[in-house]
Amino acid sequence: MRRSGLSAEMSWVLLYTKRHAEAWAELNLRNQGFSTLLPRVRSTDGFAPLFPRYLFAGHQEARLPSSMQHTFGVMYVVHCGDRPALVPVAVITDIRDRMDQHGIVRLDVTHASATLFSSRQQQRLQTLAKFAAAGFRVRAA
Repeated sequence: MRRSGLSAEMSWVLLYTKRHAEAWAELNLRNQGFSTLLPRVRSTDGFAPLFPRYLFAGHQEARLPSSMQHTFGVMYVVHCGDRPALVPVAVITDIRDRMDQHGIVRLDVTHASATLFSSRQQQRLQTLAKFAAAGFRVRAA
């Protein structure tokens, strides 16, 4: 995980990658001298990108991000109009602050007790959905 590159002269862009090619694109960008940020989360299969198919890449102000477009694994640089969409350094910093030393992002977990419906209401809705799926006319009072 490369953590350098938060200087004032650094500009960050968002890249859209080929399917399941985030790590490959990140490696290729780093080999070209770009700073990268690929936040990951724990998943049932190990680790997965926090933002599937997206990757943050930083470059010096004097260096154009156009060469990123032609990097193996990258589909395109995300644009806003005719210019690359710049990601604020504060966003990059916030993501990095949530990452551990291995690049894994800590997500805030919401408690199951804060659900929209009580368990009784959920059971009623499930029953109504079954009746509706069976062709019965369902009307809520």
